[in-house]
Amino acid sequence: MNKLKLTILFLFMSLAASAQRLAVESLKLRPNDLSARNIKNQRHDLNGKPCALLKVMVLDDITKCSSGNIGDIVTEGPVKLIYITSATPSIELSFQYHYPLTINFADYGYKYLEGNSTYELNLVDELQMMLGNGNLTPNTQSNNVSQNSITAVTPANKIEESANKVEQSTSKVEESDSQSNNAQQNTYNTNDAGRKLTAIEVAELVKVGEKFYDIGLYSSAFENLHQAAEQGHVPSQYNIGVMYKKGQGVDINLKEAAKWYLKAANQGYTEAQYNIGAMLYEGKGVEQNYKEAFNWFLKAANSGNVNAQRELGSMYIDGKGVEPDFDQAVYWYKKGAEQGDEDCKATLKLLVTNNFLHRLSKRTPSALQKDSF
Repeated sequence: MNKLKLTILFLFMSLAASAQRLAVESLKLRPNDLSARNIKNQRHDLNGKPCALLKVMVLDDITKCSSGNIGDIVTEGPVKLIYITSATPSIELSFQYHYPLTINFADYGYKYLEGNSTYELNLVDELQMMLGNGNLTPNTQSNNVSQNSITAVTPANKIEESANKVEQSTSKVEESDSQSNNAQQNTYNTNDAGRKLTAIEVAELVKVGEKFYDIGLYSSAFENLHQAAEQGHVPSQYNIGVMYKKGQGVDINLKEAAKWYLKAANQGYTEAQYNIGAMLYEGKGVEQNYKEAFNWFLKAANSGNVNAQRELGSMYIDGKGVEPDFDQAVYWYKKGAEQGDEDCKATLKLLVTNNFLHRLSKRTPSALQKDSF
């Protein structure tokens, strides 16, 4: 009996010790998570190189990260954000309720954590991991010991009960965080079996893409905006056309530019209507077609696009894609002039003057005499 008590006591001490230690469940690169590149939160080392973002999932507070971290640890519920320099091979984390834990990145296939990349580190209690792996079962004590005797002589059941609660709590937190994390990951994943992204996910793509574009990171901007465009986001379709035309983040491809302009134009996007009209007029990326160019200019002009209004005036004067019509030319140049377009103002003034002189030249001397004072 004494031997049995010693065995149970030893087991209890082992369980108690393991309950205070954490273990690494997984360390994974999240290539589709662009949080590390978020301009507002991005951090750099002393040499100006961007840091990696380590998202630590743990049910405890991290009080310290030794070596390699830049700035304070950010706590977002069960998720802790730590920015690590790209030359750091390992870190040691200290916790409020658990023993410190050293993580060597090489043990998980990473020599270092790359800058501008996001990694996810999942930590769990050793006890929970042991129970989950089947290395320890609730009946380890002995089949010969009654349930009452175990309850009477050791609090191991409380540890087991606590472990179960932790496991359930962890499961709920992981499920909640997984939904949040997966939403962000799936936002950037175009290979997810053709899954239709939610409006929120598409909006996040656009937000990130536009931020990259504003600071000149065109490749990253193109990647995000292209995914949004493929999901049917009309302004992104137009922007992808612009980037193909200018060679921003992608090789110049006028045919692709025209394709994306047309997608947005067919959905009523005014700037795209003007741009596809211009490409049809010039025969760039598409076969030259003045009539089709005129039709797209007309749609854009009716929506108030001043460039299209100017082009319509010109086409009515030259008779390209439409029969020459002086009055219509004046009408559209006047529309553009009313919006402050200097070219329209100058052309309109010239047209009105020439028209007056032209009509004046056809009048008879008697008619001129009647108009004189």
